[in-house]
Amino acid sequence: MSRPPKSILPGPQHAWRGKRIPQPTVAATRMARLLLLVVLTLALVACVALPAPLAALVSTPTPSPSSTAQPTLSATPSPSATPQSTKTPTATIPPWLLLLPTTVTPDLSGLPTRVTLTPAPTSTVPVELDCSLNWQSPANNVSFEPEDEIAVGWSVTNSGSAAWDTESVIFTYLGGAKLHRYPTVELKADVDPGDTVVLSVDMRAPRNATKYTTYWSLRRGEVFFCRLALSIYVGMSED
Repeated sequence: MSRPPKSILPGPQHAWRGKRIPQPTVAATRMARLLLLVVLTLALVACVALPAPLAALVSTPTPSPSSTAQPTLSATPSPSATPQSTKTPTATIPPWLLLLPTTVTPDLSGLPTRVTLTPAPTSTVPVELDCSLNWQSPANNVSFEPEDEIAVGWSVTNSGSAAWDTESVIFTYLGGAKLHRYPTVELKADVDPGDTVVLSVDMRAPRNATKYTTYWSLRRGEVFFCRLALSIYVGMSED
C-alpha cells in the first residue's frame, strides 16, 4: 500500500510538530488576573458613582418645548398726564414809556391843615339799646369867651327795650375836644323804656380861639349807644 504524498505547503500543524508548546508562567498569570481585576473595578466604580458633570448630563432630562414656562404679562400702568405749568404773562414796559416825565407829588407837610376829630369806633349797638334826643343846652355853635364855665345838658328818652340801670350804664366822654372836668357821669336813677332823663356835664371853654366839638355817649360794658355831640366857638363870632 502506497503512502500519500507529503504536502509541500507549510502549516501550523507542521510548525509545532515535534516541538513543546510553552506554558504561561505563574507571574504572567497573576499579572493577567490583576489587570482583569483592575478593569472590573474601574467599570464598577464608573457605573456606581459618576462625576457630577456626567451625572447631571445623564440624569437631567432635556425639557421639551411644551413644558417651557411662559412669561406672565403684568399690566403696565399708563403714564398719567402731567399738568403743564401755567406761565403768568409779564407786562413789558415799552422803552419809549420810560422817557416820559414822571408825576411829582408836592410835599404839603409844611402847610397848615385843619384837623377833624371823630369819635372812637364802638361795637355794634344792640336794638334794645337806643335813645331819642329831645333838646340840648347850649345849642350847637354858640360862642363863649376863653375859660367860661359851661353847664351842658342833653334831654334824651329811652327808646329801646332795655332799661338803663345805674349799676351797668354810665354817661362817658367818647372823643373830640376835651372840654370836661370829669370824663364820666353816673346816672342818678334807672331809666326804663319810654322814660326821659337829662344827661348833664360841667365843661369849660379853652383859652385858644377856635371852634371845638366834643362827643359823649351812654355805655354798657363794651357797648356805646345814644351818642351825643356839642360844638362851640371860643373867642370868635359864630359862622
